[in-house]
Amino acid sequence: VTPREELIELVQRANGAGLSVAIHAIGDQANRHTLDALSAAKAVSLPETSPFLPNRIEHVQLLHPADLPRLTRLGVIASMQPIHCTSDMEMAERYWGTRARWSYAWRSLLEAGTTLCFGSDCPVEPLAPLRGIHAAVTRRRPDGSPGPEGWYPQERLTVSQAVYAYTLGCAIASGEAHLKGSITPGKLADLVILSQDIFQIEPMGILETEVVGTIIGGRMVYRQF
Repeated sequence: VTPREELIELVQRANGAGLSVAIHAIGDQANRHTLDALSAAKAVSLPETSPFLPNRIEHVQLLHPADLPRLTRLGVIASMQPIHCTSDMEMAERYWGTRARWSYAWRSLLEAGTTLCFGSDCPVEPLAPLRGIHAAVTRRRPDGSPGPEGWYPQERLTVSQAVYAYTLGCAIASGEAHLKGSITPGKLADLVILSQDIFQIEPMGILETEVVGTIIGGRMVYRQF
């Protein structure tokens, strides 16, 4: 909704003042204009005293394949919501046609070296991260559609990759990787205990997994056992 030249000016002003940007972009043209603006901002000098977080694109739901490597080159975080893929796949095919191959392109982005930061887009979608992990790993709806291989299965992630995007990927995006995002000595002990090992079970079973315990800052704040 923002003209390309205006977007370039806004991003340059923000980055020049030491502020990173988070730009909502869904279509391939919107993402191209966003990447053009982020590229133009690379020439802007940053204040030496300003701690600068990575710029990021919210959603990145459709990319032209030529633009896919640009996020890595520009150091841009891909802030994406896996549940959108399975919720919107029919609409994506209706409006994007064969271009839908490059929608929700998690594995392609990851293999290009892009940092993925996963979320829920709540309240548009359910908050539950396990539903998002399931969508990222299977690209299938809870009823199993569109089939065993999922929708554009070449873009599926492993459970480890999906969990990383929901944890350390988000900590990188917020500039807090030194503090959170992994179960590591010296970091905040924020973690959950699950009813089953999602790294070992059949991926569709992730939907039946429950959080049976929650630890925040090393303190148990919720438990079912």
